[in-house]
Amino acid sequence: MKILAIYGSARKNGNTAQMLDAALSEFPAEAEIKKVYLGDLKYSGCGPCRECKTTGYCVIEDDMQQVLKDMIWAELIIIGSPSQFSDVSSEVKMLMERTWWMKGALRNKIGGYVITGRRYIESTINTLHAFMLRHRMILGGSGALGYTFTEMGGLENDPLAIRDARATGKRLTELYQIIYENKLNQ
Repeated sequence: MKILAIYGSARKNGNTAQMLDAALSEFPAEAEIKKVYLGDLKYSGCGPCRECKTTGYCVIEDDMQQVLKDMIWAELIIIGSPSQFSDVSSEVKMLMERTWWMKGALRNKIGGYVITGRRYIESTINTLHAFMLRHRMILGGSGALGYTFTEMGGLENDPLAIRDARATGKRLTELYQIIYENKLNQ
């Protein structure tokens, strides 16, 4: 089981990371998990070059190149993002843009997510769904939402957040087992 966990918040130990860690805790011990903290990387969004149209890959040389390779390696990709201005974080948005050339490369990979924020999370959900569905990924459930913001505090004020994040990890594992049943029994 090859899992890529993408931490899309600049806060390495914040609410989004806590929820993503809770989801990851539900995967089997033998799962191979790669963690990517987008806030630690130096990269840009997609530019106007359109070189990928002729080369078949992104030509921008920065830290995103390894993430793109990790996405191809993974069987399951789970993304954690805070909802910022009613959408994914800018770090996650730049990652999404950079996958434009990957037509078919993410097909049938299982995708999941956790989101933190206050109200108006619906657009964030829609963005993550659209990203996964455009890449023909298998959407692994309804994800997990953590209602958090400065005025209210953190996850301690949303008793469902960590529970739902764990349920997301369990659902993604269950879906993996259904799809890769023969692989697990070898």
